[in-house]
Amino acid sequence: MAFLPIAGLALGAAGMYLFDPGQGRRRRALVRDQAASRARHLRRGADAALRDLRNRARGAGHGWRAMPAGDIPDRVLVERVRSKLGRCSSHPRAIRVSAHRGAIELSGPVLAQESEALLRIVRRVRGVREVGDRLERHESPEHVSALQGGSARTRTAARCRA
Repeated sequence: MAFLPIAGLALGAAGMYLFDPGQGRRRRALVRDQAASRARHLRRGADAALRDLRNRARGAGHGWRAMPAGDIPDRVLVERVRSKLGRCSSHPRAIRVSAHRGAIELSGPVLAQESEALLRIVRRVRGVREVGDRLERHESPEHVSALQGGSARTRTAARCRA
């Protein structure tokens, strides 16, 4: 029962605030503009969410209709592997990638601490049936020109998953 008097007081105060003869018109316009702005933001957010959902569904559909793993051309497979290496290796250009009917061969210098993760990532690329490991492992980049410079990669699940 104590709620009704408090609600009445709040409603009266809001009425006085909005219907004040001096400032009421400006305050009502401000409330109207803020409500319209929030409605626009909500509509834009809903449109973006709908577009995102539509694009994700389209991408999933394309994934289902994609050619079977055995029919992937070698050049496409090499580019998929190179893409993964570029995200997860500190020196991706030092690694040579070749493919023959789904069999990938990796060769070239690589840092020892990156080698196992790289092999694991390449094995999970769609279309790869086997991985040949001819990588030259080095504990440090000293005295190996292909391993000089580069940028350290963070191995997060989002960047280095197949």
